[in-house]
Amino acid sequence: MISYGPLFELMKKRKISMYKLRKETGLSKRTTYHISLGKPVSLGTLEKICDYLNVPIEKVVEIKFDDADN
Repeated sequence: MISYGPLFELMKKRKISMYKLRKETGLSKRTTYHISLGKPVSLGTLEKICDYLNVPIEKVVEIKFDDADN
């Protein structure tokens, strides 16, 4: 399962709202809505976010596995 927990923590720490992230990166409302729901987005989108925040991708997204799958 995709988790944007690292992104949300970083945004909170830097006091960046989802609105500001969208405006500064040029992402659509739909894309930021998908992120807020934990739905997958393209690597291009993740790249824009990483570029804007100046962080590697692991600071934005992580993969969580169900215990039953391991």
